Amino acid sequence: MVWTRSPVYFYQRNDIYYFSRAVPTDLQARFNKRRVEVSLKTKSADKARSLSMTLSDRLERYWDSLRLEQIHSRELGLSLINADLRPNDKKTSLSLDDALRCYQSLKGTGKASLFFQSSSRNIGYLKDCLENKSLTMIETGDA
Repeated sequence: MVWTRSPVYFYQRNDIYYFSRAVPTDLQARFNKRRVEVSLKTKSADKARSLSMTLSDRLERYWDSLRLEQIHSRELGLSLINADLRPNDKKTSLSLDDALRCYQSLKGTGKASLFFQSSSRNIGYLKDCLENKSLTMIETGDA
């Protein structure tokens, strides 16, 4: 009988087990984290082992499907649209002023005038930084 060792993807912190696995380097561009870490919500080592194996298997299948999607996209000549090339459609774009009006009408019911003053001031700061871009054109790098 041949013994095979499966990798251990769980660890214990404060008596609770956690799953931890690195995102493959070829898929890291699609995710905002380099590592997947999830609480297994158990204090049992046996249960943590089985849960981590199940979660690892699901992640492997998900990552394989993403890799296949990339391969098929390349074969068909498809690629992701660059954010700079997105159309600025007037029907789908929303200005910061429109967003402020919508926010104040939805959340401002029964609020004091301080709510309206502070939200208007904060949007003013944002418009100063972003030169009043539409919401569809704002990216995480603008933060």
